[in-house]
Amino acid sequence: MSKQFEAVTIPKWGIEMTHGRIVSWRYSEGDQIEAGAELVDIETDKIVNSFEARVSGTLAKILVPEEEELPVGALIGVLALQAFEPGELEAFITAQTTTAPANVDAPPPDVAVSASDSDTATGVEGSAVVKISPALRRKLEKAGLAAADVTGTGHDGRILKEDVDRALAGSKVEAGSEGTILSATQSRIAKTLVDAQNSVPLFHIHRRLDVGSSIAALKQGNPNVRGVVTLLLLQGLRAALARYPELNVQFQGDAVRPVSGFNIALAVSRDDGAVSAPVLNDVPDEPVSAMAQRVSEIVDRARQGRLTASDQQPAAITISNLGMYDVTAFTAMVTPPQVMVLSVGMIQTQPVWNAETQAFAPRECLDVTLGCDHRWVNGAQGAQLLKALADFMQD
Repeated sequence: MSKQFEAVTIPKWGIEMTHGRIVSWRYSEGDQIEAGAELVDIETDKIVNSFEARVSGTLAKILVPEEEELPVGALIGVLALQAFEPGELEAFITAQTTTAPANVDAPPPDVAVSASDSDTATGVEGSAVVKISPALRRKLEKAGLAAADVTGTGHDGRILKEDVDRALAGSKVEAGSEGTILSATQSRIAKTLVDAQNSVPLFHIHRRLDVGSSIAALKQGNPNVRGVVTLLLLQGLRAALARYPELNVQFQGDAVRPVSGFNIALAVSRDDGAVSAPVLNDVPDEPVSAMAQRVSEIVDRARQGRLTASDQQPAAITISNLGMYDVTAFTAMVTPPQVMVLSVGMIQTQPVWNAETQAFAPRECLDVTLGCDHRWVNGAQGAQLLKALADFMQD
């Protein structure tokens, strides 16, 4: 018998991906889908990718609405390859749910899913039937609520999205000042940083950079360019990594692998409060104006949470700049698999010793702190990288 349905599941893009959030469905139920068509946009930790249909067919069922987050492998929709009866679709969904892999949000042990009603959760023997879709049930559970505590206003008491929204709103009112639940993206980033804090032997090296001449030279050749400090640091770090290519690596398990090109990540505060780190790819001999345009575009996408796979190429180091907030110096965390992070403060006028005149002179200076993963980068290597950066700024 020919294949009748094709399961649409959360794909695994990258070794570290464990969950995905549905950003938007490109089609509606009943639409004809061609193989290779971008079916649904899914957000991972930091990027949004489009999942392409593997076969042609009809979008028979959308099981997970937009904004819902599920683990890799979870069923989110079904494509029909040929004509079908409603009961056949329900049976397929039930079979996919009950045979889901261990990392998928299957119903808990004391909840059964009926073959005649795939989104109806039935309690243990003797308890009342609670009709609710798996996506809405997960939404309640994330907020610490049980489906049995929500009154459904749909047919036969089915719990609708409006019922869940009211329950969540009421829960927030009752919670008052007890706290705010983290978004899915914030939760993932928090876990990543906690894991990094517990596993990375991190140390920091501080250096003051004399940047007055470099800033003046760059502005002279590019008077309309904004973000001069970031542009200088991007160029300077690339030059430093070219001098010490053994530091241009990423961790892969217990080993390191070289990064192709001198790519640099930029820490960006998103509009939703999370932090992304898109990667600006290395383009040899790129004019400053072109680099400035690329930086502006990638920062805008990061702030809006619209990064794509092309914005997440491998990089050895991230620039985290808080100088625009009048921060003089700070220490950022290295985020694996990267091995370094450069924390950047504000430009300040500082007295700098001039060996030729044997006197101090006021100079525009930038305090930077290099965070290093000691599993690969030792103190001498970190200091050499900072010296190479300083040499570039004074060249």
